[in-house]
Amino acid sequence: MKNLLLLAALLGGLYLVLGRGTGGKEEMSHYALEEATPARQASADKRIRVILFTGTEWCPACSHLDSSVITTAAWQEFVKGELVFQKVDVPSDRSRLRDTDRTLISRYGISGYPTMIVLDRRGKELSRQVGSGAPVENYKEWIRRHTKYY
Repeated sequence: MKNLLLLAALLGGLYLVLGRGTGGKEEMSHYALEEATPARQASADKRIRVILFTGTEWCPACSHLDSSVITTAAWQEFVKGELVFQKVDVPSDRSRLRDTDRTLISRYGISGYPTMIVLDRRGKELSRQVGSGAPVENYKEWIRRHTKYY
């Protein structure tokens, strides 16, 4: 009789351990998915936020910055690996400006072009540069100085 009770207890324990006691559902996959999501978000949060306000169709300095920095392979690689980069290209006909871009221009008090702004995680301005002329490496160095805010 003792042996039967022991056998029943062992079989019942085995039943629970193998997942049969959960209705055949495997609980571990649920937890694994929940754990992976915050890890991906954390790595994305380490990218520095940068907004460029430009007017490439009407502003000579903006066109120069675009051709000498923004469209280069070095900048594109930098953006892909380290930045959350947003470019607000203001058209010569301001009536074509999107409301969201108009709001950003107002929020950051943009009065000269091109203007590049480095933001913290909450969108607060950390620093800005107005004008063009610096090589890609200078922009990268300036932006990387803000990694401590991430």
